[in-house]
Amino acid sequence: MYRYKVFYAALFLLICGSAGAQWGYFSGSLESNANFFIRDKKIGAANLPHYDNLKVGADAFFNLNYTNDKYELEAGVRLDMFYNSILRIPTTPYTAVGVGNFFIKKKVKDLTITGGYIYDQIGTGIIYRAYEERALGIDNALLGLRLEYNIKDWLKLKAFTGVQKLKFSIQKPIIVGFNADGNFNIKQKVILAPGIGVVNRSMDQKTIEQVVTTIESYDTAGRFVPKYNTYAFTVYNTLTAGDFTWYAEGAYKTTEAIKKDQIRDAKDSLINAPGNCVYTTLNYSKKGFGITFQFKRTENFYLHTSPNPTEALFDGMLSFLPPVSRQNSLRLPARYFAPSLENRELAFGAEVIYSPNRKMTFTFQGSYVRDFLMKKYHPTDTVFFAESYFQALFKPIKSIEVEFGFQYARYNKFLYRKEGDPEVNAYTPFAELTYKINHKHSLRFEFQYQHVIKDYGQWLYALLEYNFAPHFSFAVSDMWNFKPNPDVNPNANHYYSIFAGYTIGPHRFTISYVKQVEGIVCTGGVCRLEPAFSGVKVGVNSTF
Repeated sequence: MYRYKVFYAALFLLICGSAGAQWGYFSGSLESNANFFIRDKKIGAANLPHYDNLKVGADAFFNLNYTNDKYELEAGVRLDMFYNSILRIPTTPYTAVGVGNFFIKKKVKDLTITGGYIYDQIGTGIIYRAYEERALGIDNALLGLRLEYNIKDWLKLKAFTGVQKLKFSIQKPIIVGFNADGNFNIKQKVILAPGIGVVNRSMDQKTIEQVVTTIESYDTAGRFVPKYNTYAFTVYNTLTAGDFTWYAEGAYKTTEAIKKDQIRDAKDSLINAPGNCVYTTLNYSKKGFGITFQFKRTENFYLHTSPNPTEALFDGMLSFLPPVSRQNSLRLPARYFAPSLENRELAFGAEVIYSPNRKMTFTFQGSYVRDFLMKKYHPTDTVFFAESYFQALFKPIKSIEVEFGFQYARYNKFLYRKEGDPEVNAYTPFAELTYKINHKHSLRFEFQYQHVIKDYGQWLYALLEYNFAPHFSFAVSDMWNFKPNPDVNPNANHYYSIFAGYTIGPHRFTISYVKQVEGIVCTGGVCRLEPAFSGVKVGVNSTF
């Protein structure tokens, strides 16, 4: 009943706002997806409710916003619908309908007041990030109040409080935060942008009782008294000096009950420990050349609404630890990616982009993630991830674009997947050709090969895409495990895909037949394991 009252109240505000329509306007969007499941036991798309019984699932998001520039007012509401949806938890159907988001935002001189569901972050998000990543079913909005005050152009103060969203309800622990961001022009081409932030999470009585119950089940030596309140602090700065940009952030979290080191202990137990994280990037860029270095050290930076397990993987996350490894878009190179670990990791990354002229661009990238307590453990279990990546892009003539490259990845599958070998080596050459027939018609070809003996074996991937601007696009592809590893997959399976899309004005309609192998899916640096998929996907997207 609560969510419907909220929906009617938000809708009333939007309607009232339209009374001054000569000063304001409406905007919005619709995203709708339907899945038709076709059982295919051979690739593992079976023995789940979607394939055995339900057969159809869907989810939709309808968003409506109102903006009034004269009165510096914004308001919005979003209706979320899930019917046997696999979006939140790919193995479990989810059905619910309600208000997924509403907000009211009013500016009064230098003070901006926002109430409702709020998306925000402090720094890079290490101590706090409330965000939505729809492709992975993440929606960790803050339901509460935010105040932002600008002191001219050099200082911005922000304070917020509320509770975190959980589906169409809320999580009880209270969140309070403060953030200050500065911007100072020291001298010509030298700019400092420092910032500080603090977040307090206070657990409610029911949540703390659950934590106490878990701790009391341990032997006497492993027991401790959990705290209601946890505090996280961060200090960061961006220094821009000519062609150089240096960002540095250090964060600390006070002692609290957190999950035990999951790197080498599969037990779902709690320990009492503080946490810290250091993250920095250094970038140099000028015409035709750019180089970026990254470093991150993380220790026990598990910051959630509570340490209690939740139904979905991403429920209750308060922080976001930026990953260092490259997130690839191509199908086979994207199979191995190192998401950030909250317990313990030491990560390094570097990227060089060199473009001697408009017709050539070269990219070199490398990353390395390991345990910073190497001497305590067996050497083969200390490297979490390593990647070397090379890509060359050529445009010999205006109508042709050629791209080729190679990726080597060393992936600790046992660590990231809790199964398999701790040392999986993948070798992946790839190539892509785009041919612009004329200003409306174009063809694109992709070809990839992957050699990964300790996982699926050997893969071939090919794609052909045809675009007829501005309305039509078509694509066919096949991902073939032509020489499989019998310990992982005994069958030389084909994973076909056929796609068609039609765009007219602000509307886009898509339909595809898809066979997808089980694996890690990553978006925005966040990853989850998804089961194999077999079926038809239909999508409708519209903006207005």
